[in-house]
Amino acid sequence: MIKLIATDIDGTLLEEGTLNLNPEYYDVIRELRKRGVLVAAASGRQRSSIEKVFRPVIDDIIAISENGTCIYSKQYQHVDKMQPEIVRAFIEEARQYPGCEIVVNQDNMSYFENDGIKMQLVDHYGYRGEMVDDVCAYADGACKVSVYHHRCAEEILGQDFLERWNRVIHAVVSGEKWIDCSNKGVTKGSALKHFQDAYGITPDETLAFGDNLNDIEMLNCASHSFAVANAREEVKQAANFLTASNKEDGVLQVLKAVLRGELC
Repeated sequence: MIKLIATDIDGTLLEEGTLNLNPEYYDVIRELRKRGVLVAAASGRQRSSIEKVFRPVIDDIIAISENGTCIYSKQYQHVDKMQPEIVRAFIEEARQYPGCEIVVNQDNMSYFENDGIKMQLVDHYGYRGEMVDDVCAYADGACKVSVYHHRCAEEILGQDFLERWNRVIHAVVSGEKWIDCSNKGVTKGSALKHFQDAYGITPDETLAFGDNLNDIEMLNCASHSFAVANAREEVKQAANFLTASNKEDGVLQVLKAVLRGELC
């Protein structure tokens, strides 16, 4: 029997950088909660953005934001903070790569040096944010640092950069243009495991959905792990099952199957 469901948002439920979720999801979530199933939205997004996507059912879900560094539910709240000196060192090196923009994320607040990225995250993703002269000044209290490049942050930074920093922190591709960094061991998967442990829920009772590299640890926590059809190949390899793309509401199709008793 499925007791816990976790899903990524961007690229999995909806198009990256939008807030418009198919309203059918709300009725399905309400019915799942009536049946005692925990539902978690697990995203690299800020909590404010998650709340806007799921506004009609926000009290019925667990919000796992900032790639698992911030967890909010009615019963539990937690923020995992990075070491300020590591944050500052990472920022200073990432700044050396042309075109890379840095976002420092604290609990439900983001800081930017570039008006373009602020506009994108605030206007399109629904973030709370503020323009500042130097994001390094906000390293204290940071739970996640993001690097954005208009073409491909993974390509611009390169594997050597990511592998070297992954010895110190957790640096992961979270979207075509994004690299997200947090403390080692802090992922969507670690956040999901907290609720598995707290409620005595096993991987066999867990269902998870994702499309990008920052979803893999979460998928590994669920025996019923699904990659959407538009997922990266590495994610498809990590998942146990494949569903339709986000544009075809592949997650919704599986959730409806759960309600029909076809997946248990």
